[in-house]
Amino acid sequence: MRIRIALLTALAVTMISTAVLTVIASSPAGSARTTERHQAHNLPVDTQSTFFNIPVVVHTASGATWVDGDGPPVLLAAPVVVAPPPPPVITDANSTATADWMCIRIHESGDRYNDPAAPSGAYGILLSTWESFGYSGWPYQAAPAVQDHLALELYHMYGFHPWSSRYACGL
Repeated sequence: MRIRIALLTALAVTMISTAVLTVIASSPAGSARTTERHQAHNLPVDTQSTFFNIPVVVHTASGATWVDGDGPPVLLAAPVVVAPPPPPVITDANSTATADWMCIRIHESGDRYNDPAAPSGAYGILLSTWESFGYSGWPYQAAPAVQDHLALELYHMYGFHPWSSRYACGL
């Protein structure tokens, strides 16, 4: 019951306020004042929205513009242009998709990830090395991404020194 009374009271206040404001805005004094401001700025006359000097934000190609009716438009913000970040630089330390790694793979396995010859896999990894990093099975049985990951870990620890084919690749 209290909610119904509160809603009816709010509705009555809103309707009365709207009626009073409409009467004031449509009075000759209110209409003349609004028309005068709009003519000074070559803006269309709209007494409903500009009578109370409500700031209006207008989005244009040059940014957001604030118009208050009492002066020239004021630029609030220019458009923000955000450049995309540069692509990461691919090096031997962060990717096996380089010419140096390709040379290592070609000399170790003919660039075959599933080469079962010992040492195995694309990088000719020794079984003892493979197991020392916690892997099971044979390197050639692992997915290429796993073999690439271990090759990069070895590179971070020792550079290209674990691979004797580094000399043939000029590394």
